[in-house]
Amino acid sequence: MTQNSKQHRSKGFTLIELLVVMGIIALLLAILLPALSKARATTKRVKDSTQVQQVHKGFITLSTEKGSGVFPTPGLIDRVGNTPGKGAEDLAVNDHGAMYAACIMQGAFDTNVLVSPAEVSTNVLTMANYNFDAYNVVAAQDQYWDPLFKADLGAISNVSYGTLVLNGTRKAKEWKNSLNSKFPVLANRGVAEGSLEPNVYNNSKTLQIHGGAKQWEGNVAFNDNHVVYEEKFQPDNVQQITVGTTIQDDNIFSKELGDGGADSYLAVVKSVTGGGTTYTFNIVWD
Repeated sequence: MTQNSKQHRSKGFTLIELLVVMGIIALLLAILLPALSKARATTKRVKDSTQVQQVHKGFITLSTEKGSGVFPTPGLIDRVGNTPGKGAEDLAVNDHGAMYAACIMQGAFDTNVLVSPAEVSTNVLTMANYNFDAYNVVAAQDQYWDPLFKADLGAISNVSYGTLVLNGTRKAKEWKNSLNSKFPVLANRGVAEGSLEPNVYNNSKTLQIHGGAKQWEGNVAFNDNHVVYEEKFQPDNVQQITVGTTIQDDNIFSKELGDGGADSYLAVVKSVTGGGTTYTFNIVWD
């Protein structure tokens, strides 16, 4: 009886053996978790690049279908007055919520591709219930897209990406299928006005989207539909601009040439206010 009891106890693990096994498991986890985390980040970055390119392809597709080559512009879709397709461009509706809502209504892409898989802001949410029935061009208040689709980083935004601000010479020259390989029109949004001031740069949520937590990294789509992954606000091979007497690479998150300039200026425009010849494009950075 005693001998059997001893044999039975010998089949178990001692406390020391259990601690050794637990130590080995903890060591393996410490080795594998960073690799797994990096793999997940890489997967998100690649998927994000695909989404950025898909959105830009949607612009190209719609511009080709219309025959004009011009990318979707809310003010040209919902013109001044109530006659469909007639009237002057209504600049007051050229915000990014309206632009993307119009693209979705016309079938360019789904709402889910407008939110980055690496999104970090709780204010950015995929719109799951886009109202296609909102389209009514003969109503007292004509409607060409779902007005509940928004691009406001300070409240609710249904889009992650910074997009060309639709005003000035930049809009006239490049908000179309120009095939310009040096002009960006879409990207992971950036730090406010492309600033490198520590208090602005280091507090930007956009640093958390890709890469390390202390440096901006993102996917940038150029107007020939190629996408590059960048670590700076002046992507490789970006166009050069003249500021005063200085020739420099274009900071894609800064309007170095002013409101009416021809430089690339990518942001999230929540609304447009004003009238006549003076309009203000209201931008929220995060």
